[in-house]
Amino acid sequence: MARPVLTQSYNPYDAGLVGKSNPEFRLLELLPGAQGEQLRGHLSVAEIAASAQQFKALSYAWGSGSELCAILIVPPAGRPVEPHAVAITESLHTALIHLRDAEKPVRLWIDQICINQNNPEEKGAQVRLMGSIYAQAEQVLVWLGPSADESDSLMDAWGVVGQAAWDFGLEGYYTRERWPDLHRMINSPDPSNPKHADVLQHWFARPWFSRAWIVQEFCLCADTVFLCGTKSVPVEIVMLAIQLLRYAMGQLFTLFHAAVPLALLSETSDEPTSRLFSCRQRRRKLDRSDPDAEGDQLHALLRKLYVGRDTQVTLHRDRIFSLLFLAVDGPALEGLEPDYTHQTSPADDARILAAAARAMITNPATGRVDILCLAQFPKAPALAEAGLPSWAPDWRGNLRPSFYVRHEAVASPHLFAACGVHTAVKPLPGPDDEPSVLGLAGYKVDTVESVAPGEPWEDMAWDAVRFAGFFAQVDGLFELASRKALPRFYASEERRAEARWRVPVGDLYWTSAGGMQRLQNEGRVYHVQCWESVQLLAEGAVLSEEEGARRLREWGWKEKLERGEIGSEYRSSMEYVIGKKPFLTKEGYLGMGPAGVEVGDMVVVFCGGRIPFVLRPKEDGLVVPVNETGERERKLFEYIGEAYCDGVMDGEAVETGMLDEFYLA
Repeated sequence: MARPVLTQSYNPYDAGLVGKSNPEFRLLELLPGAQGEQLRGHLSVAEIAASAQQFKALSYAWGSGSELCAILIVPPAGRPVEPHAVAITESLHTALIHLRDAEKPVRLWIDQICINQNNPEEKGAQVRLMGSIYAQAEQVLVWLGPSADESDSLMDAWGVVGQAAWDFGLEGYYTRERWPDLHRMINSPDPSNPKHADVLQHWFARPWFSRAWIVQEFCLCADTVFLCGTKSVPVEIVMLAIQLLRYAMGQLFTLFHAAVPLALLSETSDEPTSRLFSCRQRRRKLDRSDPDAEGDQLHALLRKLYVGRDTQVTLHRDRIFSLLFLAVDGPALEGLEPDYTHQTSPADDARILAAAARAMITNPATGRVDILCLAQFPKAPALAEAGLPSWAPDWRGNLRPSFYVRHEAVASPHLFAACGVHTAVKPLPGPDDEPSVLGLAGYKVDTVESVAPGEPWEDMAWDAVRFAGFFAQVDGLFELASRKALPRFYASEERRAEARWRVPVGDLYWTSAGGMQRLQNEGRVYHVQCWESVQLLAEGAVLSEEEGARRLREWGWKEKLERGEIGSEYRSSMEYVIGKKPFLTKEGYLGMGPAGVEVGDMVVVFCGGRIPFVLRPKEDGLVVPVNETGERERKLFEYIGEAYCDGVMDGEAVETGMLDEFYLA
């Protein structure tokens, strides 16, 4: 038979995707091939509602895109046209080489191929469908990359340990009798062995774990597996194995550092899967309609990805769009729809991030003023130049957690109530043509009069002289406050005096027995113990070794250390105010403000806000509507950051103050 004449080129994306009422998506049929052969495949169109479609969805790291490969998309039978080469990243090419079967086709959904990346309108529409696509897939394949750094051995270990835990029940290993079994399964006499630590570090450092889109891809399909090289392990099995490993590490740590509990080790762990598995477990419970199922709201998902984690995206707007389908409050957040029409525009990114912040802060059912705690500076340069409002988080990686974090998953009680009885946010109407302005009702506390000089309290690295200097800053401002008349929100001079020992830790105190709590009266004693020990060590830093040792003996360091009387837990609790500077207001309130706090800034409490915030008055104003007929001019403020302000953390400003209006730009 003569070969047909190829008269035209073939573009599988020409027909587009249609059907808003019954949306369509493409599927790739990866054709069989031998090692070294060119990747080839068919593209077909399916409907979201067609549950009969059997396919697997791929979750992977795109890679940098600097090295491009190709897959040939073969036209339907009978069409005499050349196959169409679709450019794909090297990382995807490697994944497809591993996934290709030698004898039968494999049906896959892959965003890089199944979405026309050159059509912004289609891209936005398909991103809105991605949650449904991953949820309907028969299996989600999490491709971590080729085998390397002994990953095969680690995948085998995940499978053995995790499957044993699955079969016997995880809790069954937390006993004296079964601990040796676990020990043998892990096959590591010393979990801290550097060799094993390196293998784990390499595995957790794979690029997939740092992508924003993985959370949605990872959480929606019941059958999800990790693929690494030729090894495959179900994600639930890996989850159990990692939990056991963390337990083993905790046991080892506790043997030598009994004062540090397992809970703290868990909270401070660097491994990236804990938050990921948390999102998956909460979503799977929701999909199963478990009685206690709640799922995660958008703010919770954003915190898990961007607070203390370096999660990566290509476009700033993807920080929001990658989580919308997974967020249980996504449908109720007004004005948030995936939009890639102007995907190279920083101004459009800034608009989307501001809209997301406004929706989360002002939503009538789930509004949260504490979103402001994550509007931190400096913002991403491109977004700052494009006009991202001061009150909108940019959700860049490694945001600092708020000094006050309540563990909502276990319904822990609130420790602060600066908003008093006004626990719901009260948004204010603003001009429709000013989307960068956010209006909130609240109460003015006071104006900042003095700020401690120098840098903010940046970290907990031990330096007795630096710790002593911080205490001296707080004490200096406290002395200035003591010369003022008793401020209106303090009930007595005795209560005002407590500011000296509450402020250095933001009135938050962590103990191994009780976790995080407000300081009680014994906090005065802990403060003195810490202050005295720090002063002693700071003074000893300039003494000879012999003289320093003599001073320690005279003070009774060894005996006090054994009795726990050197203020160690108080000093550890100073971590809560990292990134803040001591300040004093005109009336005499002492507090810890954001790094950028300046004289003249205003301390306010918003309705719905458990802690105060610092604002900076701007020179320009804003005309806002009043009722339906009139308008008036209001002052604009720049948002500076969260604060601890002693004397107003329990609703005092609300009880005696006057409700005011604040418009943030």
